[in-house]
Amino acid sequence: MKQKRWIIGVLGALCIAGFGGMYAQAAFAPEVEQAYNTAVQGQDALDGLDVSVSETTVSSATNLSATKKVQLKVSGIESNYLKASIEVLTDESSAESYYLDGYYYTTTSDGKQKREMSREDIWTLINSEIYLDMTSNYLKMLYSKSDAAGTTYYFAATGDTLGDYAKKLLTGVGGDESVSIDSLQGTMETNAEGHVQQRSLQIVYSVTSGEDTETFCTQTLAQFHQDGQAVSVDLPDLSDYKEPEPEKPVETITPLVRTVYVTADVNVRAAGDLSAVILGGLSAGSGVMQTGYTSDGWIQAQYNESTGYIWGEYISTTKPVITKNTSGTMYATTGVNVRASYSSDSEILGGLVKGQAVEITGKTDNGWIRVKFGGKIGYVFADYLSWAKPVVDTYVKNGYVSGTVIDASYGTLRVRRDDGQGDITFNTMYAEMKLADTIYTGDWVEISYSGSGAPYAASRINDYTRHEGVEERSYSVEGVVASCTPSKLELSGSDGVYRTFDISNTDIEMAGMLAEGQIVEVTWMSAANGIETRNIDALRVRG
Repeated sequence: MKQKRWIIGVLGALCIAGFGGMYAQAAFAPEVEQAYNTAVQGQDALDGLDVSVSETTVSSATNLSATKKVQLKVSGIESNYLKASIEVLTDESSAESYYLDGYYYTTTSDGKQKREMSREDIWTLINSEIYLDMTSNYLKMLYSKSDAAGTTYYFAATGDTLGDYAKKLLTGVGGDESVSIDSLQGTMETNAEGHVQQRSLQIVYSVTSGEDTETFCTQTLAQFHQDGQAVSVDLPDLSDYKEPEPEKPVETITPLVRTVYVTADVNVRAAGDLSAVILGGLSAGSGVMQTGYTSDGWIQAQYNESTGYIWGEYISTTKPVITKNTSGTMYATTGVNVRASYSSDSEILGGLVKGQAVEITGKTDNGWIRVKFGGKIGYVFADYLSWAKPVVDTYVKNGYVSGTVIDASYGTLRVRRDDGQGDITFNTMYAEMKLADTIYTGDWVEISYSGSGAPYAASRINDYTRHEGVEERSYSVEGVVASCTPSKLELSGSDGVYRTFDISNTDIEMAGMLAEGQIVEVTWMSAANGIETRNIDALRVRG
């Protein structure tokens, strides 16, 4: 429970800093960015590493968790005599491997084996366990807090800012499936000398197979124990580790030279065999020069100035169109057709008018945006969509619209218009309210407004919908206190919602005084599925 509350505290801090609303690369404070990068890269200046890593992954589909623990020791980083000990413990198995004198020692299904491995390759393997080389150019947000003991860096990133580095974080995930990082955030703590003491990461990613998508959350905590001191690595007797027999060559290969494309993320192996060593991988859509094919279904190809093998079912002579999942709202920059596929020759499903909002679900590598349109999946050419809503109309002095509420949040209201012109957003802070009881998602409303663009300023809101016979039940949320007075509490919740509570008559169960920055749990009664965001009567606040 202690670790869970700490992670929520970091999440709350990031929400307060405004991370949730960013869509562009942040401008980091230069001194913070330089100090952070120095701490990350400065591990190479130490004579060794002594790191403990604990990792937990939870599935949204099953709510089950998988754990992994790594104990890693490295010495001789500053010399040519590098040696390492790596112990990995998962829910299903445990394994120990070692590195010494240019050889990597590990136990496989064929027994204890050793193979040649360069200093660069073993360092890449070490980095894959502790993510040391995540420098600031992969981050969307970075700031720090310092005291006499050292500095804590808070950072966050998305799949877009991480780029190819995301593959390191998701090593072993996906296979034939589509994998994307939704968000990443965490902290790094350094001592007064700038050496990393602790690093935490929370990664949310989605795995899509066909029409099914499953979301996972991985929380990783790496603790560095060396404090700048030399690390001693004790290795067992490695004399019984043997080099494997050379891979049996493919006997029947038919020459065929042409350019082909991979239709999914695939492994490239040293031979046409699933048990052969993996040389690396190719991402979906990549082109590769084929040099031949085997009688049992493998493609021989040029790979990194050597010969590799790819299973033939993942090869096509036509470059495939790859669609990467993404989400958000974009706007039509002019009138444009929505088509059934990513081609100007495909069926027209309908059209968007200038300024109309549309929900996007993916981007193709041939210049189209996948959208939700009229209950179907459609495609719009990317040149005609923008993240920024274009100016469509001049200032509206006295406007009127009616429609269905699709989002009722603190100070704002989003409505799907009855006239079919898409969604419209209002600032409701100064609106006169004529309500039967309160505003819920799904209510039909009438709104008088003015202004030059979203959000328009609502001057009057009529909602005649009554919500009778709705049974109240209790809801609770954990979060970080943004501000508090004897009668009011503002909370940044772990569910990403910012709420205000009336605590005039609330039971306060705290060891001390309620204060800004504390992690608390707030309980209240609701007949609206807990979607209220302001002026909520709290039953209990527990620290």
